[in-house]
Amino acid sequence: MGKLDTDSFDQFLALIKKAGVVIFNEDALRERMAEAHNWRFAFTTMVANGHRAGIFFEDRNHDEKKIRRAFAKFKLPQNSEAILATTLNTVH
Repeated sequence: MGKLDTDSFDQFLALIKKAGVVIFNEDALRERMAEAHNWRFAFTTMVANGHRAGIFFEDRNHDEKKIRRAFAKFKLPQNSEAILATTLNTVH
C-alpha cells in the first residue's frame, strides 16, 4: 500500500524554511495543505493567493539553490517556484 501524499509536506516546508523563507500564519497554510487532495497544488495556490487568508511568505536571505532542490525533490509544479520568487520580492 502506498503512503499518503500529505506525509511529505512537513518535510517540504522545513526545507524551504531552512533555505530562508519565513511563513506567516503557517498553521493556516498547513491546515489547507493537509485538507487538500494534492498538497502541492494547495501550496502553490496559497503562495499566489494566501494573503487573503493571512498567509504570507517573506525572504530572509533565501538560498535559491536550496529552494530549487526542495521544489524538485517534492515534484512541485514548474510554475510554483517562480510564483514563490515573485512573492518573496513583493513588499507586503
